[in-house]
Amino acid sequence: MNKSLIVLVAAVCVTGCATKRYPIATPLSGAESELMTCEQLQLELIKAEQIENQIDETGEFDAKSVLGILGDFGIGNAMAKGEARAALSERKTTIRTAQARKGCLSDSTG
Repeated sequence: MNKSLIVLVAAVCVTGCATKRYPIATPLSGAESELMTCEQLQLELIKAEQIENQIDETGEFDAKSVLGILGDFGIGNAMAKGEARAALSERKTTIRTAQARKGCLSDSTG
């Protein structure tokens, strides 16, 4: 068997595990949101927006993207990004619901 073919097959096998690590926002529990003030809820919303920026930065095309494409056609990276976005969306929704329930005025556009 050709040595370059063996090296290529070995590289593809090794890179299958190379997916990016996206920050995952944890859900905000009902107890947490009840104890938080309007200012604390606003701070949590700002933190969630920072996590969203980190997800976008992590999703930029780089060497890990190439390795992910070689390993699993980029499916692992896409799934991880989707899960991170879904968790973040859930957290932001919970924060906004708590803000509305408490009558907080939110000037955030996120």
